[in-house]
Amino acid sequence: MRTLRFPALFACSLVAAAGACTDSPQDDADQIVSSIELENGGLDTEDEAPLFDAVDSFAAAAIESDSAYVDPMDGDTEIAALRTRGDVARLRIAAAWGQLPPDRTRDQARDWSGRIEVSRGALVVRHRIGFEEATDRINPRTDRRSVEFQSVTRPFADGLVLEVLADGDLAGITLSYIPNVGDRLDLSLADLVAGPVSTDRDADGNRIVVTALRRDRDDCDHGFMRGRWHAMRLGFGAFMGVVSNADGDPIGHLRGIYGTRRNGEQVFFAKYIDRDGQFRGIFTGHYRDGAFAGRWLTRAGEHGRAGGHYRESLPGPEVGGGFVGRWAETSCAADLPERP
Repeated sequence: MRTLRFPALFACSLVAAAGACTDSPQDDADQIVSSIELENGGLDTEDEAPLFDAVDSFAAAAIESDSAYVDPMDGDTEIAALRTRGDVARLRIAAAWGQLPPDRTRDQARDWSGRIEVSRGALVVRHRIGFEEATDRINPRTDRRSVEFQSVTRPFADGLVLEVLADGDLAGITLSYIPNVGDRLDLSLADLVAGPVSTDRDADGNRIVVTALRRDRDDCDHGFMRGRWHAMRLGFGAFMGVVSNADGDPIGHLRGIYGTRRNGEQVFFAKYIDRDGQFRGIFTGHYRDGAFAGRWLTRAGEHGRAGGHYRESLPGPEVGGGFVGRWAETSCAADLPERP
């Protein structure tokens, strides 16, 4: 899809500054409508420049930064023992909270400080998402099952990627968010493995999105994805995002299109490259009612699956939103649906 200029136009649409961009999106919208009818959306399997040579577009999409975290609890002897037990499920959970997608017009901060805890087993922090030094931090760990943190968001979001050692049946184990102020949120680990869970926390667009994947097989290639989408015409648009491994480390980027085909199918196509621009595959599938699911194709053929949730922003002049999901190669993709 080298002829499409939608990343630059996508960036313009995300920048809330009237007159900041002057290109007309008409030609690119027409190209998306046409490409949606093609096999794999007309995407090729060639290598690209890092970030698709669209650094400004990804910056304008304001996909939250992330950083690895060395958790002192990682060396705990009981946690080490849990990792060796065959009856303990090993999961990675990505939780994000705030304006999802961001509302740049918001000036009121929200304090999310509190704790995340698991009812049985242990938690280890692997990654921080969007944490800012001035307002956000992980408090000293004192409990294997609980992570206390301070987090304040305004137009964007914060989050954590956690290693979860679940001691027992997933259906009977709960992951909880317990804020210092406000109502707690309890989620079954079995529900999280079945698919991302998104929960509104107020009427202002603040929500919590949690997704999980199993790590019972270390040799399986899988992880998370998150990003932004924007409509260029009713029912058609573009999206871009970050691809991370199961620990939350960014390993690549994706860029794609979505829309409704003439036969009524709602489809999406995205090209996935690593951080050096090497082709890693094409994600292709269907979306509806806030969920997306599909296949991961490589040059050799079908390689795995991907799926997750997308959300629209609050009503306003800009039609767009965010998405979060999982991807996995076939050997460990049994819990990812083929269709939404």
